[in-house]
Amino acid sequence: MEGCYKDLTEKFLNVLLNLGVDFADLRVVELRGLRIEVADGRLKELRFINEKGLAVRCLVAGKWGFTSTSILTSAEVERACIRAYKLARSAGGEAEARFQPSCKPAKLSSKVVPIIDPSSIDVEEKLKLCSEMEKVMRGISSIKSTSSTYFELEESTYVVNSLGLEAECSIPSLIVSATAYASEAGIVQRGHDSHGGTGGFEIFKARDPKSVAQEASRDAIELLSAKGPPAGKHTCILDPEIAGVFIHEAFGHACEADIVLHGGSILEGMLGRKVGSEEVTVRDDPTVKGLYGYLPIDCEGINGSGTTIVDRGILKSYLHNLETSARMGTTSTGNARAQGYSSIPIVRMTNTFIERGDWKVDELLQDLKKGVYAKGSHYGYVDTAKGEFVFKCAKLYVVENGEQKQLCRDAALSGHILDVLMNVEAVANDLSFKPGLCGKDGQLVRVTSGAPHIRVKDVIIGGLM
Repeated sequence: MEGCYKDLTEKFLNVLLNLGVDFADLRVVELRGLRIEVADGRLKELRFINEKGLAVRCLVAGKWGFTSTSILTSAEVERACIRAYKLARSAGGEAEARFQPSCKPAKLSSKVVPIIDPSSIDVEEKLKLCSEMEKVMRGISSIKSTSSTYFELEESTYVVNSLGLEAECSIPSLIVSATAYASEAGIVQRGHDSHGGTGGFEIFKARDPKSVAQEASRDAIELLSAKGPPAGKHTCILDPEIAGVFIHEAFGHACEADIVLHGGSILEGMLGRKVGSEEVTVRDDPTVKGLYGYLPIDCEGINGSGTTIVDRGILKSYLHNLETSARMGTTSTGNARAQGYSSIPIVRMTNTFIERGDWKVDELLQDLKKGVYAKGSHYGYVDTAKGEFVFKCAKLYVVENGEQKQLCRDAALSGHILDVLMNVEAVANDLSFKPGLCGKDGQLVRVTSGAPHIRVKDVIIGGLM
């Protein structure tokens, strides 16, 4: 980040303090990237991303004022500061709503340097990458519709606050995804896969983008001949992808302290209480290098070291930003995130996962006399206030005496979040991760969900179109 912006933010931080705010921070964000999408053999989007702007936030009597600007001149930043202050003042504040953010003064810096810098590779090569993924899928006669995407982004953030904290962070990331629709005899099935992480083109050495397309098309075709799922309660083995989606969507959001404070989580008042079996340990860790949700310094300048949310079934912590930690009498866990400079930081997950257990995957399957094996995830619905969820898995196998039998399609898993966690019988040792984008309050951020294979009794299985 350029030195002139540091001078600018520090100058107007003092302006805000002189106005009498209780707390203030200024955040400069620069985004540079490229998004390519090829659909049904044609280029649908090729868009460069080049944004830079400043966010101003101040706290007066327990109420926030927030503004942003893409014009980084002294006059415009001063106007933004005045607007933020007036917004906070006009919002008013009741005594019981007041809080005071707290953090240690520090000077922090983190920068991920890609091994193979995406900017050193021609756009034509990136478009070719997408097109080749398309060719892999469209070369199969049953595949009728396809889409492949490539998305690279370098995020640079500089934050300074009135508590003496100054932090800067720069993270490049890459992700590719493929979606294939297969059709035969009036039946249409979808396959989807993705691969990505933080860093540069070296991410594709771990997995060729073509294999992502192959996996998506293979799943879609296999499902054409699948049957309907066996409805009812079953002992279910969840693969790392759907177990990871469950722990992110169904449980992780319920652990975000802003949702807890607003009365929208079944986990309100549950700290220290049993929320799962002793097999279950859940962490959110922004420090795992290479994962798509890597974020060593959050959008409030806090360096999170990782949070054990659940320890052997006991709820140990919520996820916090500076506001929620102040309101709940604890410290921030470094989970404040914002989509660009024009959004206010809110509590978000980073890399959220179930810790590995002792079982081998083969042992999990062999030990299951009768049940089902759910693989992959398409989408889901969660009510964190009621604790209810429905997820559609990509594929479901009937399991008998340890062997995978009939493949089923359009299968949904549903139930109560805590019932599922309490019914976890076994956790395997094959922890793996999946990148994705998480939406909340209209903001998208990159995240990772992860898990090993887990076995859960009494999971409700049903059909879903």
